[in-house]
Amino acid sequence: MRVRIGGLVAALLLAAAAATACTYYPEPPSPTPAPPGTAVPIMPTGWPNGTTGTFGLRIDPGLLTNIPSVVGGNQLVEAADIEIAAMSDASYAKAFSSYYVAGLGSTADLNWLQVTLGAPRADAQSEDFYTTWRDGWFQTACSQAGGIDTTAQQEINLWQVDVAYCIGGVDAYTLTLDDGVIVSIMDLGPRRLGLQLIQGIN
Repeated sequence: MRVRIGGLVAALLLAAAAATACTYYPEPPSPTPAPPGTAVPIMPTGWPNGTTGTFGLRIDPGLLTNIPSVVGGNQLVEAADIEIAAMSDASYAKAFSSYYVAGLGSTADLNWLQVTLGAPRADAQSEDFYTTWRDGWFQTACSQAGGIDTTAQQEINLWQVDVAYCIGGVDAYTLTLDDGVIVSIMDLGPRRLGLQLIQGIN
């Protein structure tokens, strides 16, 4: 039985920067504190035209064209806080030429989704790279959800998708698109927004 556990989404919200080819996990950034008199913390905003970090990692909103931008009737929102963490880590620039993170929902919502899109550098495009990334993604997704329960490979909407089911209720997915972009998803809640997203990929 998969159950929702208290505080899970809050723990995962910044943890999903995920692994690189050498399974390195960057330290998640802390939320920006609210200025005096502000009830809601002010989070980083995205870059409509993209941006490039100090180490050369390109945050590319164009990667979003690979997947549906609307899932379950809601527009995906750029997760700039997680992108900042990736740009601040040299290992991401060594693994990916471009990167983008978006999501749906908040820590107060029953359903929550996070999706990471990464275009591996030409010298990193190998089965070993994908396998290492997938395993690191599953470990990261399930680390605050009681660990990995089971893993499987499924055909979803004609895509070969690797899936991990976490003990605490999170589902994690990875797949590679025809252009080599790796799609990595974490999904929590009965609406199974991650599954809906994959079902909408053309």
